[in-house]
Amino acid sequence: MAGKIKMWYVKQMKTHLRHPQKGLFGWFVTQYLTKRNGFLEENAVRLSNIKPDHHVLEIGFGPGIGLESAYKIIKDGNGKLYGIESSFYMVETASKRLHKALTDKKLMLFHGCASSIPLNTDSVHRVFHCNSYYFWPSMRPVLREIYRVMKPGGVMVTTLCIDNLKKSQKNGFLNKGIADPVKYMVCLENFGFENVHIEYQKDPITGKEFQAIFSEVIEKPAHDKSMFSDDEDDEIEKEVERLFHTGNKNISET
Repeated sequence: MAGKIKMWYVKQMKTHLRHPQKGLFGWFVTQYLTKRNGFLEENAVRLSNIKPDHHVLEIGFGPGIGLESAYKIIKDGNGKLYGIESSFYMVETASKRLHKALTDKKLMLFHGCASSIPLNTDSVHRVFHCNSYYFWPSMRPVLREIYRVMKPGGVMVTTLCIDNLKKSQKNGFLNKGIADPVKYMVCLENFGFENVHIEYQKDPITGKEFQAIFSEVIEKPAHDKSMFSDDEDDEIEKEVERLFHTGNKNISET
């Protein structure tokens, strides 16, 4: 009996972490995300170096903590905030938290997939996301879209806590390997992002340790990597997978 309850709990957590839904368990996961990811969201905003006149996009905004932090920066400038989220329940939850930003017309929330972002090309100065990329069905279409909407000179910041991810994988909430930051960074480079690097940081208030992955769009050539055909993209993803698995094999042999 205990085993069945545990299996049910793991399945619910795995489902709701990827796509929170309205209900008792959805509410529980929302509280869990707020407590566990809040400092990551705020640090993603801090490290993005957002200016009052910037246009800023968050991918997978969850309860809206990161957008709330960004709103404090752009509210008195000409900046705009955008967020896209696949969970309608999270859109509803964030809308309540961010009511003033929505009323002030400083924020637009989109319910949808990040592989189809309803923004103009070269329209965003900053992009940030927290604990998001390992829930994307495929990195290729999402990174292509992010690259498309980012202005030349734009910066993207990704925050995560590797220790927490390992715990989630151990508990069965995440598939093994899916959250590997090296794989994500290789994909960033293959799809046109530059100056990709990871930094080990500490939250200035709590002292909690976390990681931040930085990437930039410096310029956009006429035939840049984000505009590859689907066949070429498939080959890139296969090569990334091959390198990733080869690297894991080499590590296990040492």
